[in-house]
Amino acid sequence: MTTPTAKATTAGPELAEAPPVAGMSLHERAAAVAQAAEEHLPRTEREAAFPEEALGQMRRTGLLGLLVPRAEGGLGGSVADLVDVTLALGRTDMSMAMIFAMHCQQSQAIVAHARSPLREQLLAQLAAGDLYLASVTTEPGKGGHLFKSYAQMPAVGGTLEIDRAAPIVTGGTQADGFLITMRSPSATADHHVSLVYAHRAQLEVQASGEWNPMGMRSSHSLPLRLTGTIPLTR
Repeated sequence: MTTPTAKATTAGPELAEAPPVAGMSLHERAAAVAQAAEEHLPRTEREAAFPEEALGQMRRTGLLGLLVPRAEGGLGGSVADLVDVTLALGRTDMSMAMIFAMHCQQSQAIVAHARSPLREQLLAQLAAGDLYLASVTTEPGKGGHLFKSYAQMPAVGGTLEIDRAAPIVTGGTQADGFLITMRSPSATADHHVSLVYAHRAQLEVQASGEWNPMGMRSSHSLPLRLTGTIPLTR
């Protein structure tokens, strides 16, 4: 994973007089998120809107850091825990469950593959609830194939240039950071792919089109174009 320097993130919606979470069980954390999703479900389904209030509870309860090791400040959860929480959320809102599971997939990529010092920076932000991740893997002409990309990523001086269009990015309008598949700077074939992290502050994020699907309405999976530069480290 290419490791640019991350900038400070901005947390999601503040929740007034929120109870302490240090002693909450995983079940209680999931229930708090499900309750927020349920309270706003009629509106998010009607308007096909992203469930910001439920994301706010994910931040507050620490569930964004479910798979972050305890030694790094996270909950130290397992894949079984991820499945349990996803199922619990899905009983209320399948879109919210998918949003959560996709975020955790990206966070596990950082846990397992990011290099220092980026890894420590991002894990601290995940554990604090300050980093909601979106994945940018779909691409015109190749769908969601993870190990193929047509998007060039030139290295210019000490930076990498990002210019990436994606027909579907779940939660991309709300994400604090993105994991993006692109052709490696020295690629000679479409399968020479790098996974790079970019913080929202490093990018210009342009959404296009409308989101009005028949199902999974609050996943808010709009087409995005991401442009910007990130530092190159080896």
